[in-house]
Amino acid sequence: MKLIYFVIAGLVGGICFPCSAIANELTLREAFEKTLRGNPTLQKYPYQQRMVEADKLQAALRPNPTIGLELENVAGSGNSQGLEHAEATLSFSQLIELGGKQEQRIELVSAHASQLEAEFGYAKIEMLAETARRFYDVVRLQNLAKWNFQQRERLEKAQKTAQQRVDSGAVPPSEVTRVLLQQRQVVARSQELAGQLKEANAHLSAMWAGEPKFTGVIGEFQSAIEIPSQAEVERAVNQAPELLRLLDSERLLSAKAESIKASASADLSLGLGVRFNNQSNDTSLVFQASMPLQLSNPSEGSIQANRTERELNLDQQRLVRQQLNVYASALLARIQTNFRYLKTIQSDLLPLAEQLEQETKEGYAKGINSLLVILDAQHELAQLEYQLIERRSAIYHDILELERMTGQSFLESKL
Repeated sequence: MKLIYFVIAGLVGGICFPCSAIANELTLREAFEKTLRGNPTLQKYPYQQRMVEADKLQAALRPNPTIGLELENVAGSGNSQGLEHAEATLSFSQLIELGGKQEQRIELVSAHASQLEAEFGYAKIEMLAETARRFYDVVRLQNLAKWNFQQRERLEKAQKTAQQRVDSGAVPPSEVTRVLLQQRQVVARSQELAGQLKEANAHLSAMWAGEPKFTGVIGEFQSAIEIPSQAEVERAVNQAPELLRLLDSERLLSAKAESIKASASADLSLGLGVRFNNQSNDTSLVFQASMPLQLSNPSEGSIQANRTERELNLDQQRLVRQQLNVYASALLARIQTNFRYLKTIQSDLLPLAEQLEQETKEGYAKGINSLLVILDAQHELAQLEYQLIERRSAIYHDILELERMTGQSFLESKL
């Protein structure tokens, strides 16, 4: 599964890079690199890895030996008065773990380390996908700013034409006033888009906890978008990080079960000591051996809890897979709907709107059409151009969501 550069593989092919990049403009690849280096969520994993290494060290430690001193026949009555008949025993004992406890502890920590490594990969997928989503939010706003500027240019031409007809006495001054009103609206929208762009740049740079030191991004929505098929989406769902997390948890729970089973085994304690008898001034060796009686399984409750947790995990795998399939199908249906409408705009509606605008402008110059007809035609054209941007943006947004959800790239073939 592509972890770090899966989004790059999917999207770089869909971006049109200019031959010369302006220094203070950001590319998608640069945004990814900044996210990998500075994202707060990703920065915690090196510390967690060091913690797991410490856990491995702890799991490999054996129990320390025990030293003991035992005094008998001291401070009693009769012959046991004082220290004359005292017996002192100095002993050393060692707990010997049975049932493979140490090996299972190490195995459990190793399973946790593998899960952490996988989780780091899933986190990179999510952070890169979120970076790409925020990057294309900026691309969308940049496109809207260009679209709004085109509207401003159209209105400037209409204003000049209207002023000429007003000067000739063919139309009243209200014709110019109408155009001026729409021009002011376009200017107001430009200011609004500038504010939204500033906000979007800040949201993008927040992915690496930095200030937005760029004025814009270098990227564009692909003109011809190839959407994924139902079969591709269904295959990708089986590799979804949310599902793989549950599979990782199953392996961890299995290792935990073995560790619990090992911890239920009784341990053997062996000891060796020296006994000194104060009355006879004799010394002797003392050997000790002890093991607890396992009248019941001391880990029975933990075993049942682990078994229930594993059953829950298996049930969650089934439910999550169903949920992901439903959500992915809904996303794909929305992508297909937007794609069909996008094709209709490109192939049918937009050419007609451009033709209508040209015909109304020619008719206005000849005195056949009114200014209102021109403005209405320009509005129709502008709305279709706006829908073109919005539909492309929506398709990219949903494909990015599919990639975030499944951890797979659907546009890799475009490289």
